[in-house]
Amino acid sequence: MTTWDLPAGSGEDWVAHYDRGRPGWPDEVASLPGLAPSAEVLDLAAGSGKLTVVLRKRFDAVIAIEPQPAFRAILREHIPGLDVRDGTAQGLPVGDATLDAVFVAQAFHWFANRDSLDEIARVLRPGGVLVLMWNLPRGPWVPSTLNAERILLDRAPALDDAVDPLDFSRAHATDWRRIVEDSIFGPIQERRLPNAQILDAEGLMAYYASMGWIAELPDQERIPLLNEARSRLTADRYRRDWETMLFWCGLQPQ
Repeated sequence: MTTWDLPAGSGEDWVAHYDRGRPGWPDEVASLPGLAPSAEVLDLAAGSGKLTVVLRKRFDAVIAIEPQPAFRAILREHIPGLDVRDGTAQGLPVGDATLDAVFVAQAFHWFANRDSLDEIARVLRPGGVLVLMWNLPRGPWVPSTLNAERILLDRAPALDDAVDPLDFSRAHATDWRRIVEDSIFGPIQERRLPNAQILDAEGLMAYYASMGWIAELPDQERIPLLNEARSRLTADRYRRDWETMLFWCGLQPQ
């Protein structure tokens, strides 16, 4: 995993939009892989801590590793006392065989390669677990947001016809499964979990503002665009049903 720059247009505002607008994770993602509460676990590419808060409910010892300073600041603000470290999947600031699990939420596609898996294996104890997850939409926003989305889509870049510019979840559709199956992890177990999200109108606008192509727009384009879309939202609350795709696999003996 390489470090990356914040979107040129919104900068650190993008981090706040991401934190407010993106969906979180159901509590079951921490319990289904079969780890005891005493397990020592790592949240890799922790972002703003949407998964970290779930892990802290179940596990006594949680480390969050995040390469982006703006996200690390939010992690420390939202979760006082959390062990937050700067690092990447190719260079984990953790000792050999010191963890029982590494969790990765909505991020493994950024570093789905053998070097990262070897580094994750290095920090796991024998029998340690790698846990991967992604959120996928399972329906539209309710009530309808089409009037607002038309404003945004009229400005969206030209993409493949199958790609929705307002849906970040396509990132899971990488070759990650083959890469994991060809590694020292396996077999892969999986579950699909319902995961509802409810946002007020400002939270929904934060969701839209967290789309990379919108975040890259300069202020003089991005802010009027978002304001126009916001004027089309009339409800107090919006709900969307997501499905969490959860995968886990154990470190195999060598």
